[in-house]
Amino acid sequence: MKNPFLAFLYSLLAPGLGQLYLGERAKGWTLLCMAAGVWISLAISHTPLSWLLMGLIYLAVMIPAASDAFQTASGKPRTFAGNSVFYVIAMLLLVGPFAVPLLWQSARFSRTAKILWTILVILIAFLAIAVLMLTASSLDQLIKQSQ
Repeated sequence: MKNPFLAFLYSLLAPGLGQLYLGERAKGWTLLCMAAGVWISLAISHTPLSWLLMGLIYLAVMIPAASDAFQTASGKPRTFAGNSVFYVIAMLLLVGPFAVPLLWQSARFSRTAKILWTILVILIAFLAIAVLMLTASSLDQLIKQSQ
């Protein structure tokens, strides 16, 4: 039997660590991937508003992960399974490709739906990257012209 408070603390430090501590490898790595997506976004963000939004998304990953780790280690029934359709889609839209493992773990989506959501999320990520690159290039040209 594992220590519930230690599992909780691990998931507070990094969502997924508590699940790894409890031997739930697939769930642990899935949550760590989602947290990594948020950490990367935080690292490349340059505005307080984006930090705030990423912080809120991080809380949406961390709080359920810590609660789940505590409940699992305590032997209590889980109040949050992390596979509700709403939660999975919200994480796909907020965290992007880093939440794809969560999608594939969920039994609530058909194989076809999983494939379509995976393709959609990857296309959205590529589109977002292209828009950011185009915007950065345009801003760079404007700055050079104004100097």
